[in-house]
Amino acid sequence: METIRGWVWNVRDIGKLKFILIRTFPENRIEQVVVKKGNVPDEVLEEAGKYNPETLLEIQGEWVESKKAPNGREFVAKDVKVIANSEPTPIDLTEKTPAEFPTRLEYRYLDLRKPRIAAIFKAKSVIVDAARQVLRKWGFHEAAFFPIIIATATEGGAELFPLVYFDREAFLAQSAQLYKQSLVPALGRVFSIAPSFRAEKSRTRKHLTEFWQIDVEAAFVTKKDLMDIQFDIYKTAAERLNREVPDELKLLGIEEVPVPNKYEKISYDEAIELLRSDGVDIKRGDDFGAPEERQLCSHFDVPFFVTEFPETECAFYYKLREEDPFFAEKMDFLAPGENGLELSSGGPRENDPEKLRKRMIAKGMRPEAFGWYLEMFKYGFPPHGGFGMGVERLTLALLNLDKIMEAMPYPRTPDILTP
Repeated sequence: METIRGWVWNVRDIGKLKFILIRTFPENRIEQVVVKKGNVPDEVLEEAGKYNPETLLEIQGEWVESKKAPNGREFVAKDVKVIANSEPTPIDLTEKTPAEFPTRLEYRYLDLRKPRIAAIFKAKSVIVDAARQVLRKWGFHEAAFFPIIIATATEGGAELFPLVYFDREAFLAQSAQLYKQSLVPALGRVFSIAPSFRAEKSRTRKHLTEFWQIDVEAAFVTKKDLMDIQFDIYKTAAERLNREVPDELKLLGIEEVPVPNKYEKISYDEAIELLRSDGVDIKRGDDFGAPEERQLCSHFDVPFFVTEFPETECAFYYKLREEDPFFAEKMDFLAPGENGLELSSGGPRENDPEKLRKRMIAKGMRPEAFGWYLEMFKYGFPPHGGFGMGVERLTLALLNLDKIMEAMPYPRTPDILTP
């Protein structure tokens, strides 16, 4: 005799026969349990028709083949025990009566139990592990212990969440950028997968105020190296999703995640011309907003890079192009198609402390607030580069989700702080 455990999904009561659909632990699959008179005590049979959804059961019995049951089999119960009762649920987890997203978020702790929603986070786990696999293959060391509480802005600007640190002002980290750079002379190639916080009041399908990044930095790395590594993460994640979570993909309406065999790249000026040819009103020197980015992505069927961006639109730590300092050596990596979006930004960094200081001043920053950071470049700091890739954005792109909030168990936006 076998034992299975799971949560009640639905009950059909046919008198002396009860059909209970349960969501099994740990597989999170919907399976059919048959409770039949004569197989179980009468009181168990009677109680079986009254279970509320999400009642947690432990059932003893045996599997038998059944063409009419989900997955071609059903579990014939010999005994049923209630591990934990459930009150009637405020939202329908079977989604026969779908709830709007705000209502789903209100009861997110229940919403996450839906196999379709749980599938997103099983897939996300594979994506994160694929990134680790690729980076280790490329010789990177994981250094996931950078400060979250910082004294100065990482990127500059006002997109900071302030907090009181004893008697001083501090902020939540916008990224691990400055700290991961500091480890390059020690470890050569480093990465972290850690949270970032941006006080942007953006309400788009790709923005969160709290999100996770795959932050990567390496000494003596070329632009091509950086592009190859990012593409490798994307491709490996797609391959592993198809191989490891095919059932979860089907729950999300995906037969197979497209696995690209190459990436493409265009310059910023080429991207501007491409947008203009589509009738987009954009000037040389402008950054790409969400509409321009999406229009650009629609031209590609494989991931692609836009290389070099106007210096005015880039963080202070990017190296400027020697032949044309109008541009910084920043590269954006974008997912293809009409649902495409920017996945990451990166490129070669400046390692001359005097040039960094001047860039800070030009961008309205106070170099004295970055004393330790500027000083470290005085001590044999190597040429280096890196990128930051959004975990949730990569998840959104590979799983073709409607909005980035679906890729976080408990998303944070300008409008959402609870639960």
